[in-house]
Amino acid sequence: MKQRLALVFGIIATLILMAQAQLFSQDAAVPQELQPEVQGQWVWGDIVSVDIQKNEILLKYLDYDTEQEKEMAVSVNDKTRYENAKSLLELKPQDTVSIDYTLSPEGKNIAQNINVEKPEEAREDLPPAETGN
Repeated sequence: MKQRLALVFGIIATLILMAQAQLFSQDAAVPQELQPEVQGQWVWGDIVSVDIQKNEILLKYLDYDTEQEKEMAVSVNDKTRYENAKSLLELKPQDTVSIDYTLSPEGKNIAQNINVEKPEEAREDLPPAETGN
């Protein structure tokens, strides 16, 4: 009888310890607000093409590690912000852009911010530069 009682208490203690381990496990789901923020990337280059149907830009850029020109696709969504453009419709091949993006779980580059570089135009309201006599 004492052996049975000891066995029952041993099983109960084991179950309690297992429940505690599960409760305090590091693998438990972490609420969205406590998950670490995805680190963003940055790329600067020239647009090769714009695919409106896919909401995607093909960008040519210089890989600074290999010093070779490469191409990458960057997707846009409704959260993408634009500077010097209002939407994807205003972007065109040969535009120079700076893009802040993140990598999605599916492996796609998702643009967070797209800044279209505008060429500096000569300002007519400034007097001409003086030359040395």
